[in-house]
Amino acid sequence: MVRNSILLLADAGVPMIFLTFPAMVVLLVPIILLEAWLLRKWLGLEIWPAIKSSALANIASTIIGVPGAWAVMFGLEFLLVTSLSRVPSLERLLDKSQSPVANVVGALLASAWLGPSEKDLYWMILVAALGLLIPTYFISVLIEALIVDHMVSLLEGDPSLTSTRVRRVVRNANLVSYGLLATGTIGWLFVSLLKPPR
Repeated sequence: MVRNSILLLADAGVPMIFLTFPAMVVLLVPIILLEAWLLRKWLGLEIWPAIKSSALANIASTIIGVPGAWAVMFGLEFLLVTSLSRVPSLERLLDKSQSPVANVVGALLASAWLGPSEKDLYWMILVAALGLLIPTYFISVLIEALIVDHMVSLLEGDPSLTSTRVRRVVRNANLVSYGLLATGTIGWLFVSLLKPPR
């Protein structure tokens, strides 16, 4: 039954939002705790304000940022496919090009919605997830910087907590968390490539 479901999914393609959004929700608590620790360390916040700021910022960036990044990439993918379909010679060249590099680039460019490819989905999903981390990072930094800056401005006291400093710290905290997400995904990709499914 599960194998038939996977085959059916492979025939329809894979809308990556159904994989990336649940994964980001599952990872939300560790990311909130990591970024709260970094906010506390780099901004000198107390424990509760750091956790509260990190939680509100990360919940908002997960609910808005992950689907938003997927929508942007889906729009770009749609425009790319539409543009390529207007140049028949280029489309034929891409159909003939089955090199590993072309396949990886294709998975990155189609990171929002992978086309049907039953035998390659085990690695294409991970490459697409890596591709989606890039726009998700930028949208998350934007959303989280606004929220954390607002939360910190409500605290009285430290004049060194300028908007510029807070936004830089939020950016750096996201670099750490997204770096760990990318490292984990790359590690999973290497393990998958070393032991491909039969």
